[in-house]
Amino acid sequence: MKRSWVIQLLVILAVAGTLMGQEYWEYPATISSTGSGSASAEPDVASVVFGVNITRSDPGVAVNDAAQLIEAAMAAARRAGVAGADMQTTGYSLWVQEEWDDYDYDYTGEMEYVVTHYVKADIRDISSVGDVLAAVVNAGANSINGVSFYVEDTASLYEEARNRASENARTKAEQLADNFDVTLGEITGISEWTNYYPTSGMAYDNYGGGLGYTDSPSVTPGAYSVTVEVSATYEIIQ
Repeated sequence: MKRSWVIQLLVILAVAGTLMGQEYWEYPATISSTGSGSASAEPDVASVVFGVNITRSDPGVAVNDAAQLIEAAMAAARRAGVAGADMQTTGYSLWVQEEWDDYDYDYTGEMEYVVTHYVKADIRDISSVGDVLAAVVNAGANSINGVSFYVEDTASLYEEARNRASENARTKAEQLADNFDVTLGEITGISEWTNYYPTSGMAYDNYGGGLGYTDSPSVTPGAYSVTVEVSATYEIIQ
């Protein structure tokens, strides 16, 4: 048994001696730079959120009236060229509140029921956005939360932005190397992150205006852009 302990001790001492004789790894000096690149294109899809917001003294009447109005608005959107598959409900709510008297500045004690129902519609013919907005409002929608524009297939945009970001990061690293009188070596790390900037939307509200005829509003889609940032790390050759 003692002989086994002696052998184990000798092995431990041998390993320790070997480790003590090793040199510690020295990490190479590096230069890191981050480049940014953007790419833009004309939007090919518009997203519109429209709906109804009504108040009734009876909950059943409130629900039925809201359903009729939103169905009429969706039917009008389909007639204006929006595909049924491109519309979906994004919000529905029903709540009760005490009626407020604007003349006496006090609650009346009577309860009223509020129903909201919102639908998002994707419009693939950008030129018809104004007509769709007018159609849904004239059919019964009394609220439009906004209009946004986007590009459906962004793969080529991100590729273009990524190329620009990579070139920008490389140029910055070369400039840093020149400024500090060193030479760039091998790349030791690359990372990427993305961001996007939706085009400007518009708000178009028709609260309390009844269901009278509304002209098509003017809508400007602007440009849709994406941004990619690339970070690169290079070894420094002294």
